Amino acid sequence: MKNTVFAEFPVVQFAGPESNNPFVYRWYDADRVVLGKPLREHLRFAIAYWHSFAMNGSDPFGAPTINRPWMNRTDSMQAARDKADAAFDFLRVLDLPFFTFHDRDIAPEGDSLSESLKNVHEIADYLAIKMSNSKARLLWGTANLFSHPRFMSGAATNPDPDVFAYSATIVKHCMDITKALGGENYVLWGGREGYETLLNTDMKQELQQLGRFLALVVDYKHKIGFEGQILIEPKPKEPTSTISTPPLSTDS
Repeated sequence: MKNTVFAEFPVVQFAGPESNNPFVYRWYDADRVVLGKPLREHLRFAIAYWHSFAMNGSDPFGAPTINRPWMNRTDSMQAARDKADAAFDFLRVLDLPFFTFHDRDIAPEGDSLSESLKNVHEIADYLAIKMSNSKARLLWGTANLFSHPRFMSGAATNPDPDVFAYSATIVKHCMDITKALGGENYVLWGGREGYETLLNTDMKQELQQLGRFLALVVDYKHKIGFEGQILIEPKPKEPTSTISTPPLSTDS
């Protein structure tokens, strides 16, 4: 996209609490030094690809309410590049230091695992080009192991060993991409690592599988020399509810 939906917007500046301009920061002064570091390093605000560029506003009881230009492209890979163009233009406008993504936020799913991995690596290379011309850095990458029906019974905790292996493969490649893009953390979010009732799960087996998965992730982190932290974003009771808590470090 030569011109994105954000191309004509100027960079949002700090103007102070007295300002009535709706397109300025009234309280956030990114360059204000506190305890030897600017606020942009203390607060580390990030734009999440999922919430800002991938969500279409739909819910279980309604149709999509958000329609972005890249959402209607017939060429899904071109749509992914258009989305990246818009994302980095938006980062420019808000002058924020970080962005985050799931693999499915940045690239479309293919007809096979190998095609899906090819897509995400291709768009990751495009993101690297965009980053070379931007101040924005990657705060964390992660894998979407919850949207596709294959994850309806979990990813790491899935009773089907093929789904466990499929999930581990995706995480492996997402960690590779996060490291290649200079990501500062890698996030594990078990969006489907739950159960509806105690009648349809084996808690002992689930805990063993989840523990094994987490150990594999940490082992692979050290194998590839990734220096960022491994974070877990726990969401109790999900998928039956959306109660969320802040990420916790599980690094070792």
